[in-house]
Amino acid sequence: MDVYDAITKRRTVYSFLAKEVSEDIILKLIDSAVRSPTAGGIREYEFIIVTNPALKLEISKISLTPHIDSAPLIIVVICDKSKMDAIFDKEDSETFCVENAALAIENLLLVASSYGLGSAWIATLQQDEIKKTLAIPEKYKVRGIIPIGYIKEEGEVKPIGPKADLSKIVHIEKFNSNAD
Repeated sequence: MDVYDAITKRRTVYSFLAKEVSEDIILKLIDSAVRSPTAGGIREYEFIIVTNPALKLEISKISLTPHIDSAPLIIVVICDKSKMDAIFDKEDSETFCVENAALAIENLLLVASSYGLGSAWIATLQQDEIKKTLAIPEKYKVRGIIPIGYIKEEGEVKPIGPKADLSKIVHIEKFNSNAD
């Protein structure tokens, strides 16, 4: 599957088949994530791969996202912004930490799609609960909870919204004030 197909076929999925994802595919997902571009060439993000059923259920409850514990694995993306502080000021470190993690997550989601896997990007505001559950040190921030697995046909799949009207969001050479 080419990249464009992976992008257009990707959907947010919350229910999964009870079918294992091979270790080879999991390693390719992580490898694709760490090949994303980064600010300053710093990879301040790390990944926690969760397969334990009790932990997956707890993550599902904490993130207020039912059924994601049905995924054979959940990848929790965390980052340590202090790794950025030597190069960037505090505000930029925070911004780039979010952006770097987002780029890594996008690569992961697209490669999952290319293997016919469903996934979701779940942001969490419940930092303390997730950190406690997964024994994540305080200096880290949770940037995404990514359930991954084979799509359950009757499961919950979030459709992609209507295609954007490109004439309203694309400007050539300069901003077009007529594109209300």
